[in-house]
Amino acid sequence: MDARLIHLAQTALAVFLEALPFLVLGSLVSACMEVFVPRAWVERRAPKSLPGALAFGVALGTVLPTCECGVVPVVRRMLSKGVPVPAAVAYMLAAPVVNPVVMVSTWVAFRGDMTMTALRAAVVAATAVAVGISVRRMAVGEAVRPDAGSAAHLCGCGCVHDHAAEHYAPTSPAAPLLPRFGEVLAAGMASVSAGGEQAAPVPAAPASRAAQWHGVARHMTADLLDACAWLLPGALAAATFRAFTPPEALFLFMDTPALAIPAMMGLAVLLSVCSEADAFVAASFVGFPASARLAFVALGPMLDLKLMAMYGAAFRRGLVLRLVVLPTLCVWAACMLLAGLGVLE
Repeated sequence: MDARLIHLAQTALAVFLEALPFLVLGSLVSACMEVFVPRAWVERRAPKSLPGALAFGVALGTVLPTCECGVVPVVRRMLSKGVPVPAAVAYMLAAPVVNPVVMVSTWVAFRGDMTMTALRAAVVAATAVAVGISVRRMAVGEAVRPDAGSAAHLCGCGCVHDHAAEHYAPTSPAAPLLPRFGEVLAAGMASVSAGGEQAAPVPAAPASRAAQWHGVARHMTADLLDACAWLLPGALAAATFRAFTPPEALFLFMDTPALAIPAMMGLAVLLSVCSEADAFVAASFVGFPASARLAFVALGPMLDLKLMAMYGAAFRRGLVLRLVVLPTLCVWAACMLLAGLGVLE
């Protein structure tokens, strides 16, 4: 077998196995939050002032870990319950990065580089605040599509019909929070074909502790499979790049952050790797400057192909444009500034 193919397989497998423990941990934490944390707890504590709302949204991301694969339906539910738009948007952009699981995975992927870990969180948090400020005057009705309502009520266990009563009893404050990407698309199509919103199911709680943990296992499995489905193409792409790109082709990128940063940002959008694993993919692109790899791990959790599809299904055009344009500009400007200052080089 060609030595390059062997190198490709070894590299892809190494990236995947290195990221897998963090995917498992992140899926477990998210599933526990989905089953045990009451939505009302979050909704009651949302501040109304702009500074408070922005701080709340970013801070909430540190204690309520949510992968970007499931954060859009969570945010739409938060908005429908009265959480201010700036707080919900700040949470949506910051949560996939500022949570402890992703911070630790970033630290491990970059071999204990605390500067890269801290800068990733700082760039994403600053971008979340900037986008939150841009929607400070936006009402919920201006942000949310009225025909996407059914996506917020799905149980998140891998199907698209309403059977909340199978998992939840009528008295619990908890309700599932993280529908899968496929459910969102299927529910959106069902809502459009039905000509309107579906009625929201009544929140319910597991009838027993065993049923709760059964729900955790089911949600964790679905989360993990979704994340692995996005990690595998990223690991293969990174391995292919390393195996087949001539070393001399990297010289231009090594010496020119102005080219490397947009290239890695575009790659982050195309690969759509989960935030719990993208640091391992970025770290494997050793030919690129650190500022470009920072751009990859900062932009990807806020904007990629799967997120653009979910943004378009859940939100109105004005908010979608802000979610696409502002993170791109903010991450590019921040990484170019850091490259110019030599912070990461």
